Amino acid sequence: METIEVKKNAPRSIQGHRAYRGGMRKWNLRKKFLIYMLVFISLLMGGVFFVIEKNNRSVILSEWQKRGLSNAMYLAALSTSPLLMYDFSKLEQNVDEVAEEPDVAYAIIIDWMGKVMAHSEQDELIGKTMGDALSRSALNSSTQLVQEYYDRERDEEICDITYPIYQSGRKWGLVRIGFSKSSLELELARNRRDILILSLVAMVIAGGASTLLAERISRPIRKLSEGALSISRGNLDQVISIKTGDEIEDLSKTFNRMTKELAKNRDKQKRLIGELSKKNIILKKEISTRERLEEEIIKIERLRALGEMSSGVAHDFNNILGTVLGRVQLLLERIDNQSFKKSLHVIEKAALDGAETVRRIQEFTRVRADSSLFVAIDLNGILSDAIEFTRTRWKNEAQARGISIDIKKDLMPMHPFAGDPSGLREVFTNLIINAVDAMPEGGCIHISSSCEGDAAVVRVKDTGTGMGTEVQRRIFEPFFTTKGKSGNGLGLAMCYGIVSRHRGTIQLQSQMGKGTTFTVRIPMDLPTGVSVPASSERRSVIPAKILIIDDDEEMRSVLSDILTQSGCQVENAGSGAEGLRNFSPSKYDIVISDLGMEGMTGWEIARRVKESSPATAVALITGWGSQLEERVIRERGVDFVVSKPFRIDEVKRLVNQAMTMKMGPIEGEYT
Repeated sequence: METIEVKKNAPRSIQGHRAYRGGMRKWNLRKKFLIYMLVFISLLMGGVFFVIEKNNRSVILSEWQKRGLSNAMYLAALSTSPLLMYDFSKLEQNVDEVAEEPDVAYAIIIDWMGKVMAHSEQDELIGKTMGDALSRSALNSSTQLVQEYYDRERDEEICDITYPIYQSGRKWGLVRIGFSKSSLELELARNRRDILILSLVAMVIAGGASTLLAERISRPIRKLSEGALSISRGNLDQVISIKTGDEIEDLSKTFNRMTKELAKNRDKQKRLIGELSKKNIILKKEISTRERLEEEIIKIERLRALGEMSSGVAHDFNNILGTVLGRVQLLLERIDNQSFKKSLHVIEKAALDGAETVRRIQEFTRVRADSSLFVAIDLNGILSDAIEFTRTRWKNEAQARGISIDIKKDLMPMHPFAGDPSGLREVFTNLIINAVDAMPEGGCIHISSSCEGDAAVVRVKDTGTGMGTEVQRRIFEPFFTTKGKSGNGLGLAMCYGIVSRHRGTIQLQSQMGKGTTFTVRIPMDLPTGVSVPASSERRSVIPAKILIIDDDEEMRSVLSDILTQSGCQVENAGSGAEGLRNFSPSKYDIVISDLGMEGMTGWEIARRVKESSPATAVALITGWGSQLEERVIRERGVDFVVSKPFRIDEVKRLVNQAMTMKMGPIEGEYT
């Protein structure tokens, strides 16, 4: 067996290859590593130097100014009584005492008229008024004042600190102390020098360590490269000897095992070629299956994107059509001209046709599910599909970002049961994607399935950042998102709706910093549809006091006109906040609100109203109406939902139902 060592008498082919590589490549791994480390350390130490210097200067300046202000306060306290008694001797004694302090350039006491009462440096100024700009600013100041200037006579920077002298609420004068900044600058310079020396020493040490580390890494890699070249020439009887005690040594051992296996299997190539041909056929089938899966996930993503887009478009169109249809129906009730009525009926039909078109778009994008379309499903297969569909997110994209996300499966066998495979696939796809988004630094997703009683239970657990209490409370609320502009707030709300339509539940447990677990329970018996009893028609409207909340002025106006014309007392609010300010339990029988509004959604309005007055009926008139699931509506505290565009009869029926619910059946004209 041949052992490859890095030495001068290596085979000529290897030496020639090494020389060729050296000529073709200006920078080897060792040089690159060393340069990168030096640049990084230089930048790091430069940043550390800048931060320490900045903080050090700030601390020293702060302490220095505090000392100066303390001296000024001390001089002011000593001089208050002598100043009031015009005791010049005592004042001179005070300023001389303070002037003896280190770094004090001068000390001055000035009375309320601006005349110098005592001066530590210039006795000739006593009794005179100092007229320079610095003195004027100090005299005009009613509080402590810090000024800096350059003293040409002293040839140094001076910090002038002014502190006023008050007695019985009146300003009797002030003290000024000038501090030399020379010693301060010297101290700062010494600190900069010390920090710079430490930085240079750290860079030298780091550079030496980087050189040793680069050499330790590059030497065994060169061995592996030379060994690979030898193997490429057909030499399988060799051993690469690397003793580093780390992963590179493990790699060399693996490399040696590989060469042994290659040598053993050389005589088996013909048989392996035949087996490879068979496996190649299997691989082609698997690739074909993978391509079909990829096509399906692309289709699902396109449909989901189309569904989200069409939801917003449908909402906007429904708002517009609601205004048009409401106005047309009001006009039909008010005019008698048959020619005009004929034209208005044409407009009404066009608006209704437009609403039907929007509904068909919503059905096409499967915003709603029909339990009558449930089929026998393999839940574990659906989970496997969801994992495969999201592979690009939890594997490819994660690896591209330099992180690792693993998925572990623990699936218990179970018999098929009825459900919507596409809807459930979207539920688990959403949960996996959310788990990936919750692990920006990588982690593990554990997916398990089991049977508990008559229900199939799926748990999706991640090791991500977790959620706070407030986020957990609102996580299934439509339009609520923690992803900013990259999220639309519909993903988990759609999951909630899909699971609810299977008569199941979806719950979560989460803790900040410890991850999140979503638990989905789906009954394994065939779900039945939910029928909502139809409300009886009424010939007229029960008078009611109604609050309308909608940020669309035209829609508020249409609703207000319909209800006012029907004998109701109506008040309008342009936002949720305004509506809640106006609301009181005794003031309104019904609150009618839009769902999607800026600042506060209709869900929040319903919750706040029900907390204040459970007897007050809450209704949503919204362009999202056809997409809201009955169970979610009830759990949110909403009593009635009318989809836009609406007919006048629907609004009247809503009022009558709400009043009947509140007061009980009413005999007479309302029955």
